[in-house]
Amino acid sequence: MQGTRGQRRESHPPGTSAVVVLPLQYHLAMSLRTSRDFWDAKATENPYWYVSSYGSYGERDLEEFWAAGVRIWRDLREAVGYAPRREDVVVEIGCGVGRLTRAIAADVGHVHAFDISEGMLAVAQRAGLPNATFHRGDGDSLAGVDKGTADLAIAYCVFQHLPSQAVLNRYLTEMRRVVKPGGIIAFTLSPRTWDDALRPVLRVHRWLREKIASDGPRGLYRREWIGIRPRRDDVHALSPVPLDFTPLHGDKWLFWGRAPGVAAQSTARVAASASRATSPAGRAHDAVLGPS
Repeated sequence: MQGTRGQRRESHPPGTSAVVVLPLQYHLAMSLRTSRDFWDAKATENPYWYVSSYGSYGERDLEEFWAAGVRIWRDLREAVGYAPRREDVVVEIGCGVGRLTRAIAADVGHVHAFDISEGMLAVAQRAGLPNATFHRGDGDSLAGVDKGTADLAIAYCVFQHLPSQAVLNRYLTEMRRVVKPGGIIAFTLSPRTWDDALRPVLRVHRWLREKIASDGPRGLYRREWIGIRPRRDDVHALSPVPLDFTPLHGDKWLFWGRAPGVAAQSTARVAASASRATSPAGRAHDAVLGPS
């Protein structure tokens, strides 16, 4: 947590409670460094819940947790039209404890898995995946992976926690750099909804709940957790490649695109993948899977 030495103290209007103002001012100077500190703390507190907030905080079903990774990987590759091959190289951003990494590694030749948190990576490495290299990233680059070497660069449930759209732009540029001609970049974001306008009030409410409750997740009012909610037009403008889009799992935006160099996927295949992701059967599956 950043200190407050040297910062000017805020004065509050008469009748305004400092308790209400505190969460609104807390961690205004969010950065990649504070993000690393936040996720390292969560790796110690409860790494599985912070990777996927679906399920019990206190008694997580780990069998279901790992099985969900297999289902998510299947849904992602079907939605973007990616057919993995044994010689493929995949770059994964924000691998956390390796839930998705395990599923990807079973289908491809090698996975480069990045995370900003050393604590999360320590959990991920326990799986002993022989064809995965884990990288402690700096939070906005894919240093360590050569240009044009990956068939797919993917980030699932990661970019909504970024500190700014500038960081998102740097990541998208890096994803474009590491994929081969014709390679795919794919990522999810959280949609903008009505509660974005109420974010300051919701942060106060969450902060007060955590002060009262003695158990359960902590720090969900923090900017490192809340992150960004860019508009769809902004995401398209930030991307170095043209993007397709579809809703995914009921509470996510999935964007994907191909690096120039080979013929694009047929319209029919892309449409079929998008149809499945938004079909009644797909939504029924999402209800079982739950948000992540």
